[in-house]
Amino acid sequence: MSGIDALLASVPAWTLVGGKGGVGKTTCAAALALESAADGARTLVLSTDPAGALADVLGMRLSGTPAPHPAAPALFASQLDAAGARDAFLAQWGDILATIFDRGTYLDRADIEGLIDSALPGIDETMAVLALADLATAGEWQRVILDTAPTGHTLRLLALPDTFRAILSLLDTMQAKHRFMVSALTHRYKADAADAFIADLRAKIDRLQTLLTDRTRTGVVLVTRPEAVVVAETERYATALAARGLTVRAIVANAVDPAAHGETANALEPVRRAAGDTALFVVPALGALGPGMEGVARWRAKVDRLARLPRLARQRRGASGARTARSVVALPNAGGLVTTLPPVVIVGGKGGVGKTSVSCAVALGAARLGHRTMLVSTDPAPSIADALGQPIGDADSPVRDGLGLRARQIDATAAFGRWRAEYQTRVDAAFDGLLGPGLDAAHDRAIARELFALAPPGIDELYALTWLGDALADGGFDRIVVDPAPTGHLIRLLEMPAMALDWSHRLLRLMLKYRELAGGGELSAEVLAFARRTRSVGELLRDAARAGVVVVTLDEAIVRLETDRLIARVRSLGNAVPALIWNRAASAPAPLPVEPPVPQFVAPDVAPPPVGVAPLLGWLDDWRVLALDG
Repeated sequence: MSGIDALLASVPAWTLVGGKGGVGKTTCAAALALESAADGARTLVLSTDPAGALADVLGMRLSGTPAPHPAAPALFASQLDAAGARDAFLAQWGDILATIFDRGTYLDRADIEGLIDSALPGIDETMAVLALADLATAGEWQRVILDTAPTGHTLRLLALPDTFRAILSLLDTMQAKHRFMVSALTHRYKADAADAFIADLRAKIDRLQTLLTDRTRTGVVLVTRPEAVVVAETERYATALAARGLTVRAIVANAVDPAAHGETANALEPVRRAAGDTALFVVPALGALGPGMEGVARWRAKVDRLARLPRLARQRRGASGARTARSVVALPNAGGLVTTLPPVVIVGGKGGVGKTSVSCAVALGAARLGHRTMLVSTDPAPSIADALGQPIGDADSPVRDGLGLRARQIDATAAFGRWRAEYQTRVDAAFDGLLGPGLDAAHDRAIARELFALAPPGIDELYALTWLGDALADGGFDRIVVDPAPTGHLIRLLEMPAMALDWSHRLLRLMLKYRELAGGGELSAEVLAFARRTRSVGELLRDAARAGVVVVTLDEAIVRLETDRLIARVRSLGNAVPALIWNRAASAPAPLPVEPPVPQFVAPDVAPPPVGVAPLLGWLDDWRVLALDG
């Protein structure tokens, strides 16, 4: 049995291919799908990654509707179309939603329609994810391979059903108010279309949860690389998946030095233990795989099953931590890069391009210049602690030997959760004070308590960053470097100020309707303060003199395509791109031809990748300016 046959045989009919960005998930998913189709199974490969690299890898256009691959009749492919799923859902159920809100709140119809249209959270990705349950029920596909987004985004995606359960609970509470009133007036109640809608959605969420956690039907292939930072994230990912009830069935170590299989097995033991001692496969380093199925075929042919090997005494080349440059790009030095960047720098890029290392290097470079600098991660799967080689928690703390640099890995979910809990406490106190002992408007209290369920997903990351403007304005920091999640999550973060501002305004209007019942003065003041900070952050991020997105990329065809799309999207949102970093470069790449031009820099490939303050600063010193005139 070939390696790819063995890998395919190790997973059930539904397979999620996951891992840290840039490890080769999309190629692995395409290879598995191609192998399945070659065996005659009607196969769907579906990308849930907003970055959309699957289309590049397959060499075909993708949409939300599965389309056959021209070279493989049994292979179909599609891209999760969140916006299309949202539109279809609202077209079908918008009137029912409006009826439920009308019954359960004091809003007028115009307010209700605006809230449903723009503030109902996660309706886009949630509906698209719930469509997976319909796929399973329809039974149209013998195999479904999911090409997932990088770690943080996928964990958020897997959590969306739970998020939507909170929405359903709120809707059911609103409908319960209607049931109570009808029963009080008529002494009977007959379930209607709104009740059926809530029950149908709840059943769909349950079917999806059952599908994902049924180890006989669904499994995960974790793709990784034998590098310390990647292995550390993969281990955490395996643990998080297990906590959600998903089963890792195989681990694929990609881009492995053929002479180092033994070391690879040893290096990945923590991941294998976290994943339940599962099967391990390796694929050798193949260089850049261009777009189209030729690259997928090359990768597919090189998959090999790796047996457990005894631990070797010798260490891998360069494991002592010495920085050994494989090549040096002979271009003018980029020493002035840090001084040319705006005070707030968001470092973005496709997963796996090295944006966390770049974030850490830029922040350390600013600190070395004497700038009071803060490095923060908003990635739900943060890695700055791995890159710095020291613990970094959810608190502003000094980086050891970091020249005054301070760092924080923000737990945005926890921060927003604390605000939500404080809000609910204030709602309870307001109702208690208004109604007195023994009295309680149970339905109105419950509805008011759960209004935060209407917050759009991703607002927690923005909430955690609303201090940015104050941190610069009050003189606390000269520079702030933000390491966000990869492409799709980054775009959501940049879009969030406008979405959050709209949500907060609509929430305020809803709270004002309740002020006679809930005395919303303090509550409204808190939401209004959040709206003001949100507006301030949005203005800051769109001010090229104060903020910008430094884009990190690799000189590989597929990554270049995504980078071009990312720069265009960032600019369309009104954000500046002050620099482009070509990472892991063995030679001077051809400049990315974007208009207007972006200053471009080259960061050399080093082995092992730089970890720790001194290696990161040494690596930064080797960056060079890329001549745009060729």
